[in-house]
Amino acid sequence: MDTIRVVLSIAAQNQWPMYQMDVKLTFLNGILEEEVYVDHPPGYITKVHEHKVFNLKRALYGLTQAPQPWYSRIDSYLINNGFNKRSNDPTLYVKKEEGKMLMVCIYVEDMIYTCNLMLEDSRTIMKKEFEMTDLGLIKYFLGMKVTQTTQSIFIFHQKYATNVLQRFRMINVNQQKPPLLLAPS
Repeated sequence: MDTIRVVLSIAAQNQWPMYQMDVKLTFLNGILEEEVYVDHPPGYITKVHEHKVFNLKRALYGLTQAPQPWYSRIDSYLINNGFNKRSNDPTLYVKKEEGKMLMVCIYVEDMIYTCNLMLEDSRTIMKKEFEMTDLGLIKYFLGMKVTQTTQSIFIFHQKYATNVLQRFRMINVNQQKPPLLLAPS
């Protein structure tokens, strides 16, 4: 979350728009390096093959190993395309060339990115490699509402705060104003 806020801050300072993309079927993009076997799904067992199992080549949702192959694949793809992974946050990638800069921040299947020029080329290249939905300017990300103008970016945590209040069953608690603190005279 700190990295995301820093990237939003850099975008706001440089007056760069923030965009968001969603990778479709994320974990199916990860190729498993170890052998993983699974049973037949319920209802798909035939009498002829009832004692057989499936050897997975790609990760599936719900598989414990699923996130690692996906991350390895996107990591190698970005590095092979000129991005540098930041040492302090392995989900932040930066590409610089001739005064241009593109920053990509990955959170599982969601990507946010900002840049000063190289946007269209990078977006096109990524869409060729992975099936993605271009969500345009970022509006919601990880429970944050994001509003952008040409000069600033605002983030709101109302949804997150509401979720916390609901989780602890405090959404309907009587609201009290804090007591007024008076300075001694």
